[in-house]
Amino acid sequence: MRTLTLSIVLIWLSIASLSAQGRRWNVELSFKKAGITGLCIIDTVEQQPRGTIFNEFGLKMVDFACMPNGKVKLYNLVPMLNKWYIRRVLRHDLQQIVPQLVTRDSLTYENPKRHITYRFKPLKPTEDETER
Repeated sequence: MRTLTLSIVLIWLSIASLSAQGRRWNVELSFKKAGITGLCIIDTVEQQPRGTIFNEFGLKMVDFACMPNGKVKLYNLVPMLNKWYIRRVLRHDLQQIVPQLVTRDSLTYENPKRHITYRFKPLKPTEDETER
């Protein structure tokens, strides 16, 4: 039930934040032998950043929420990423990334131990957004 509620809230946040400039990014995760590209949407609810990362086909990779104590909780990981060791690295990296990303337009974060690079670049506004 909690997962369903969180999914509904995150979908609502995704739709609501589409109009907010600086809340949507192209994201690229680069590993030694592979890479993942997609979109990241973050919104702040009750002073806590919450967001989702999904690939370019619209398949959700992970939902996340920052807790008041600074920790990050992960929800709804795709089966490929839903391994304890991947969750641990992803949680740690998002704890470093999300507070910075909320205040910046773009960000590059590198995990030197695991050789993972996260690149966040703001999405360009569409014609619909520029007409408003």
